[in-house]
Amino acid sequence: MKSIITCVALIFVSALNASAQWAKYMDNSVPRTSDGKPNLAAKTPTARDGKPDLSGVWQSDKDPVGLPPGIQTVESITGLNAPRYFVDVMADLKPTEVPFQPAAAAAFVQRLQNGGKDDPAAHCMPTGVPANMNLPIPFKIIQTPGVVVILYEENAASRQVFLDPRKTVSDPQPRWMGYSTGRWEGDTLVVDSTGFTGKSWLDRIGHTHSDEMRVTERFRRRDFGHLEIEVTIEDPKTYTKPIKYLQKATLTPEEDLMEYFCTENEKDVQHYK
Repeated sequence: MKSIITCVALIFVSALNASAQWAKYMDNSVPRTSDGKPNLAAKTPTARDGKPDLSGVWQSDKDPVGLPPGIQTVESITGLNAPRYFVDVMADLKPTEVPFQPAAAAAFVQRLQNGGKDDPAAHCMPTGVPANMNLPIPFKIIQTPGVVVILYEENAASRQVFLDPRKTVSDPQPRWMGYSTGRWEGDTLVVDSTGFTGKSWLDRIGHTHSDEMRVTERFRRRDFGHLEIEVTIEDPKTYTKPIKYLQKATLTPEEDLMEYFCTENEKDVQHYK
């Protein structure tokens, strides 16, 4: 287990060690406490169309609970306390409760036995949806009335969530990020994504999915500085029932994304066994 997490987690740790790229500035739109610090508990901002404005640079919260017994933590290896579902998307379940289809269970065991060397992220491939919302590095949301753009620090990846009536074709070209459409339900942005490649992993210990996976994310900004993303994964080819979890994120005001490419100075793959 340790080798799985180490080979991938160190890639993301390296992204956190870079120096800042922009000089600090005071953003007058950020509400502040009496001591001048950003007031993350202030009310949720609204966009021009009256919808909650999800825009900002967000960092997925560190795991407040700790991983289940028997799973090596990222913190003990790297000094980085990662988001809970970065390592194990099934962290809320006991191993015997994971609703595997038989072929998926076999694939998962094989990935464990291979020590994580086949993880696409360990070979600088995209992490994919929904795992890229669970990374220990930031993402940025840019919201407009017709489309929401999500930029990821990881390899400068991006997603477009279209809010117009468009639909995907019946047999789309498979994508790592899938095809995302969204709609507002009250103050919650509901995002449906399909059309995945089936090559990405849901987490770093190797839970699999197929090209028929459907991901539903419910984005809710509960105040100025806190975002909740309720994730539902449906994939009858792989799991006998939907997988659900709640990823929380915190705003990082007056910050922006770094430039980070996994392939730059990559020297680990040659040592995989």
